[in-house]
Amino acid sequence: MEEQHVAIDMLAPTGIMDERKIKTSSAEITRVEENDVVTDELQNFVKKLGEVPGEPFKARPVTIFRLPTWFHDYDKELCEPKIVSIGPYHRGKESLQAIEEHKWSTLRDFLTRNKNVSFEIYFREMKLLEAQARECYSEAVSLGSNDFVMMLLLDGCFILEWFSKDQRDKYSDAILFAAWVWVGITSDLLLLENQIPFFVIHRLFVIQSGCSQNCEGLCPLLERIYDYELQPLFLDWVFFRPPKLSCSEIHHWLHLCRIGVLPDIQLEREQRDLVTGKSYLRALKKFPWSKIFLKSREPFAIGGQISIPCVTELHEAGVEFRRKREPRDMFDISFHNGILEMPCVMFEDDMKCSLWNMAAFEQSQPAITYREKTLSSYLGLMNSLIKTEKDVAILVRSGIIDHLQNDEQVANFFNQSFQIFVLDYSDHYFYGLYKDVKRYSESTRHKYRARLMHDYFSNPWSVISVVGAIILLVLSFLQTYYSATK
Repeated sequence: MEEQHVAIDMLAPTGIMDERKIKTSSAEITRVEENDVVTDELQNFVKKLGEVPGEPFKARPVTIFRLPTWFHDYDKELCEPKIVSIGPYHRGKESLQAIEEHKWSTLRDFLTRNKNVSFEIYFREMKLLEAQARECYSEAVSLGSNDFVMMLLLDGCFILEWFSKDQRDKYSDAILFAAWVWVGITSDLLLLENQIPFFVIHRLFVIQSGCSQNCEGLCPLLERIYDYELQPLFLDWVFFRPPKLSCSEIHHWLHLCRIGVLPDIQLEREQRDLVTGKSYLRALKKFPWSKIFLKSREPFAIGGQISIPCVTELHEAGVEFRRKREPRDMFDISFHNGILEMPCVMFEDDMKCSLWNMAAFEQSQPAITYREKTLSSYLGLMNSLIKTEKDVAILVRSGIIDHLQNDEQVANFFNQSFQIFVLDYSDHYFYGLYKDVKRYSESTRHKYRARLMHDYFSNPWSVISVVGAIILLVLSFLQTYYSATK
């Protein structure tokens, strides 16, 4: 057979043999090229795998998230900055370039405050924080090392200068303190996507001021912030209390603001019958007989979720809404004897932005339990109470809501914004309040009483008619009685 193949090859024309060799060599070249392409791709995959931040089986300390697309689709103004970009997510946008250029002026002002510290020292210190700062972001930041470090330095100094300028300095910075710029920056600093780690700001302040870096409690940086700046920021709509904690416990500026508006959790726990499932089980384990006295935690559920009527329905069921005169905080909401008392809330753009982003931050942190998601619970409560502009109108007349917009816009904000948040309605901050309100509104006695008050005692003429009818009824009875006794 081999001889036959050789003979055939010998008889074959020279052109055919050359064509076979060319095809064979082309196939070999193609295979080599494909192998090279596969090798290059594998090297790229290995490189990308090596660039993954963090360590295997160890969670990264992610605190600054890029929000999902549907959050932006709901309302871009609540997600994206209008004046200034802080951090990498919105860096480079054309609409923000004016303040981006002005950051170099604020950096110069910052360096001038302590001429004994050179720019090189600040840059090298930020370089040491680069790896730690990158791990705080939910997405890998594509900026090169020097660009990323320079971003931290510019943004950190900008924030410190923003809170360091006093009344005299405002006249030397006409751009930064123009009315529309001031308001815009105030809102932009409260966006979850527009943050840098707080330890960057703290390190810059430590170097510039020369204070102890291992400060505990209320350090000079927090004292400076709490002394003036935060109060105007929250004065219109929220009760801000400077928390006593070290700077190392603060993730970023938005986190600091959220901590300042939270209520005293320990005090709230003492005032509530049931706090968490763990406390309930601990009580049963320590005092087995207590299960006779402790109430069941089974929620009032409709479709798996706790539900309470809206303001209009509660009003028809006899619930009265009042403004709480001396509330401890914005979450100091109580219900007793058919009266729901709530603190007054100034509904404006700053309130919408900060409340929404604080709730978004809560949603991004698995370590925060549903009961501790206080801002999310507040949004859930307002979403339950407010369904239409009629509900808003009742709360406005009661002094609970004050706003410069229309009632429909307020209702739409609470209805639509809460659709993108998740809350466990069987264990949240206002669970006890839900239970009490639900029980009262479903009472037949309270419903009949409310209907009676609405139909017959809603105005003076109705009262006069009812009283007149009662008098006529009594007189008719007396007349019948005396006629029968004669």
